[in-house]
Amino acid sequence: MRSILCFFLLAASLFAGSCTDPASEVGLDLLGTETNLQAKTVPATSFSTSPLVDITGAAPRVLVGAVDDPMTGQITAHGFLDFAGDFSGTPSDDIKNVRLRLSRNYNFGDTLKTVQFRVHQILKEWDQAGLKSNTDLEFGPAIMTVITQDTLTTVDLPASWVDTNENTLRSDDFNSEFHGFALIEDGSGQVFGFNSGSTVLLITSANGSTTYTVNSTYTQIDRSRPSDPPGEFLLFQDGSGPAIQVDFAFKEFVNHPINGMELIFRVDTVATQSAPENFVRPLQQILQLVAVPSDGTNAAVLIGQAQLSDEQYRFAGKDVSVFFQSVFFGDQDYARLELRAPVANHSLNAMLFHGTDAPDLSPQATIILSL
Repeated sequence: MRSILCFFLLAASLFAGSCTDPASEVGLDLLGTETNLQAKTVPATSFSTSPLVDITGAAPRVLVGAVDDPMTGQITAHGFLDFAGDFSGTPSDDIKNVRLRLSRNYNFGDTLKTVQFRVHQILKEWDQAGLKSNTDLEFGPAIMTVITQDTLTTVDLPASWVDTNENTLRSDDFNSEFHGFALIEDGSGQVFGFNSGSTVLLITSANGSTTYTVNSTYTQIDRSRPSDPPGEFLLFQDGSGPAIQVDFAFKEFVNHPINGMELIFRVDTVATQSAPENFVRPLQQILQLVAVPSDGTNAAVLIGQAQLSDEQYRFAGKDVSVFFQSVFFGDQDYARLELRAPVANHSLNAMLFHGTDAPDLSPQATIILSL
């Protein structure tokens, strides 16, 4: 079975790699010893932007700033950070200084321009899990304004704020009494991403220093001017959206056994990165293919994940084949398929996809049938 399938795949030039490549072995366990195989290419019946609102809570960075991008539109990002820790000084140890150290690990936009934001104190407890990018959090008056172009941004909080919050900063219940900072965009020319793993709140007292680390993150994103991609392309963008929804002409495969499957989405990386001088618009490197349930209540099902390679995302492997085999036999159902960015890679990264009208470049599924 293995040698026959490898010969078939190589001859048809459908899948890259050899028989030791897991993607080439997709579906081998589905049908046992079946050997009569045929490849069927299925075009996309729909390919358009999705109504998905991205989850940005609990991501490994927060985004702060604003960008006026000729392709992706006018985008504003506000970052929210909460901290956890235990004060290392004695109860009578006066706090001398509180410093917020923000470590940048991402840029989007004109790298010669600054990022300007106001620092506010968040007023209520909030849960980062599942927070969508259009969620409002309550925060107090501005504490100070920060302007930066630096990789490491150091914010010394005013003495008046330290005096007001000293008891909370030293409290044994700091984790529940303090709710973090809101970094509200206020006239930026680009967007920064601050790495939560390297961002700290440093408390200095007569007895030494205490480092509080980030334990919650969230980015609120707003697009005030719509995107304007080239007419022949469909835009995908992480964080602010849009995501992409897609479906294929799968009805003829109902109750039909398959031995393998792959879905290919072709893109144009040159067009995606075409931008004014000094303007950075990173490519979306990883995408996930998910199935959105028909009832709208259950969580989407992850079908597979693909890395950008050779101007395409290729979803293949045993998990992809098993999922669609269960669909064809009526054990799975979905309202639509979506291309999404992993929450763990929170960004504004973009990609231009070839649509259904592009000859030889439109999305397609290839199914290996067992006859």
